[in-house]
Amino acid sequence: MNRITVAKTAAYVIAAIAAVSSYGHQVHLLSLADLDPLFGFIPSEWVTPITVDSLAIVALMVRMSDTVTDKTKTLALLPLVLAGGLSVAANVALARNVVQVAVGVWSVLAYILAEIFVAKMERKASAPAEDAPAKVARKVTDAERAARKRAGYSKLDRAAKAAWTKRYRDRTAAVAPTSPGLGPVSAPTPDELEDAIR
Repeated sequence: MNRITVAKTAAYVIAAIAAVSSYGHQVHLLSLADLDPLFGFIPSEWVTPITVDSLAIVALMVRMSDTVTDKTKTLALLPLVLAGGLSVAANVALARNVVQVAVGVWSVLAYILAEIFVAKMERKASAPAEDAPAKVARKVTDAERAARKRAGYSKLDRAAKAAWTKRYRDRTAAVAPTSPGLGPVSAPTPDELEDAIR
């Protein structure tokens, strides 16, 4: 299990804890509002909080999905923040002391922070490695093959082979090609050829 999977799992656990803790507060708060039952028999105060917490969980899943676009992930941040804000509002509204306010705010803030950090980990993991030069396989020349044979290359271990190859190629690359002459080369005259044959 890699680090991103562990972080995602932890974020889901934090989100579930936040949803469960805020659900009861939302139910209590809505029961004070004396809402009409849904369809005449389903208590609205029990159903409505499910929409808030479910929206937060769905938005979190979208934000952490590998199959959606970056634009969709950005759009999912809006319902995530809205649902988190409603959960915080319910937690704070029913808090009886400072500790309950802190716990109510923290439980929701924790899963939003967890989501942000997981998203950053995923972006870093999926970003292409920069400044990594592409390795180009260099062809072994006949001269290098002959030098390897003389040096007993086949008997060396892998590290020694790499070191020998680097030294050889650095040395041969440093040797400048020799010029055929000091100036432009011209064909000999007929008289010079005749003198050379004699």
